[in-house]
Amino acid sequence: MNAQCYKERSKGFLMNSMSAQELTVYTPSNGEWRQQSGDIWWSNREGGNSPDITRGPETFTTDEKFEVTEIPGAMSKMGWHKSAALLRKWFAYAPKNQAMNSFQKPHGINRDGKTGVYPADRFDKETIKLDWVLSYPRTQSGFKNLQNSNYLSTNTRESLVSGVYPYRHRQRINTLDLVGGNIHALHNNFQFQYVKVDTSALDKAAQFFGAMLRHGKPDDLAGALGGFAMYAAIAEATFTPLFIGGIEVSITKVAIYVKNPYSFFDDPGEGGPQYLGHWNKDGICLVPEGFVAQKANWGSWSNYIIRPEGPHGRTFWPVHNSDFRRWQDAHNAGGDMVLFSDCRVVKIDPIRFRVMK
Repeated sequence: MNAQCYKERSKGFLMNSMSAQELTVYTPSNGEWRQQSGDIWWSNREGGNSPDITRGPETFTTDEKFEVTEIPGAMSKMGWHKSAALLRKWFAYAPKNQAMNSFQKPHGINRDGKTGVYPADRFDKETIKLDWVLSYPRTQSGFKNLQNSNYLSTNTRESLVSGVYPYRHRQRINTLDLVGGNIHALHNNFQFQYVKVDTSALDKAAQFFGAMLRHGKPDDLAGALGGFAMYAAIAEATFTPLFIGGIEVSITKVAIYVKNPYSFFDDPGEGGPQYLGHWNKDGICLVPEGFVAQKANWGSWSNYIIRPEGPHGRTFWPVHNSDFRRWQDAHNAGGDMVLFSDCRVVKIDPIRFRVMK
């Protein structure tokens, strides 16, 4: 492929600027990550419509090509083993299934709305483990909230009553026994509260680059789940008839777990196709301006091939959600999924309320 590229001097990353001269690129170096400021090669994939360039263009020629199917291998090289496993599983599913709106995506419903929910094997309950998720410090505050009875009982009475009411004439229930240990059934019947962790597309991008800026690199959690939520479901409840009438319900234990749709659906309200970084077969090159462009609805900025100068001067290709959708349509493969982790049952200060007999 011949590509015309534009060479501009980098002066660091400024959030309030979109000029080509102010750019910071992060590239892998011997298994580590580093900030690389300096000359950046910009290449327009389709010709014309280039960024605002103030110096003359220079050109380079490359025979390199890149397919999105090479990303799992790059993830493995970066140590993103969960991310690689999930994406390989996504590519392997055939025929394709897709969620195409914000209702179908979390509920695992196919795009036509007629074939119903995804096939059973698209509800993955094995890959993500809660202990692994909790090994990342940014998840701890949400996990603690889901053990706090005040947080758990906020605006959740209707869901709590709905979950326990069919069992009000028993003395005690263990919901995992009731559903045979099926985390999907537990979620559908007894989930009542949740906490978000980097959930919107822009939050995902902020986490992706924020982790890099604070800790020197993004991590496997961001690559595997992006934004997600942790949920609380009723795990144990007791029932006590009251002399004054009705039954007192005490929720004494909750089950905490992760549920996350794994899909390349783009929410129309989030600035166009989500930018997922610049990739090649060895790793990722992150351009913060790509995130800024999406946030400001200047999406064309993340559509350019880039080539950092120096020892990591190989071409990096921009990747968006829409690239995976095109691959699905071309190959009739690629399966959107709903991910569940295992759950952890924890004892809480009882949440008490009364229901009618």
